[in-house]
Amino acid sequence: MRKTFDEKLNEISGELLEMGSLVQDSVNDAINSLINADIELAQKVIDNDSRIDDYDILIEEKCMYIQAEHQPVARDLRLIHSIYLIVIYVERIGDICVSIAKLTKRLCKEDTKINREVMDILIEMGNVAKLILDKALKAFKNKDAKLASRLEQMDYTIDDLQKTLYHKLYSSHHMDEDYIKFVTNMSLASRYFERIGDNSVNIGERVIYYLTGDFKVIHSDI
Repeated sequence: MRKTFDEKLNEISGELLEMGSLVQDSVNDAINSLINADIELAQKVIDNDSRIDDYDILIEEKCMYIQAEHQPVARDLRLIHSIYLIVIYVERIGDICVSIAKLTKRLCKEDTKINREVMDILIEMGNVAKLILDKALKAFKNKDAKLASRLEQMDYTIDDLQKTLYHKLYSSHHMDEDYIKFVTNMSLASRYFERIGDNSVNIGERVIYYLTGDFKVIHSDI
């Protein structure tokens, strides 16, 4: 019975990592679609989101089934509960990628040009967001609480870059209707990148909780 239970846990964990890999591809494609004004790549992100949603449903069902069948306790229960919540964070990142892709299509339709300074900041934000997600998934795969605990500090870089972007966007004295629309869209893009980082940090917090049982990690207000 124990072997069967462990095999099921490993299967669900593997499916979570497969889902994570799909989302990593979507993050990369979504960011590249925005940076390169690539409508076809943006549409690819939108079309592939259904595969991510399928994993979401599959893993949720398996988590419920294994919990009802085996009634796990302690670390095993924390793992199942954490997988269920990590799937939610991963799926949210997938949804954010769709939002970035839709933004790309809108900007291309409006023939919006992103100036070099703003583009450089967005590229850096995107690179950091991708790195945090990669580290979060590696922390889960390798059961690495130390790596997971470093994610929040890494996320501060995205926050600092966002502040720099806002400063550049809002320091202009040329505020006609077109520029206001540009500022709104760039602010939205930066917000999407920031949310990828935030959800990746949440993944790391669940990894720490699963491995250590430290409830305060996921409830910092306690």
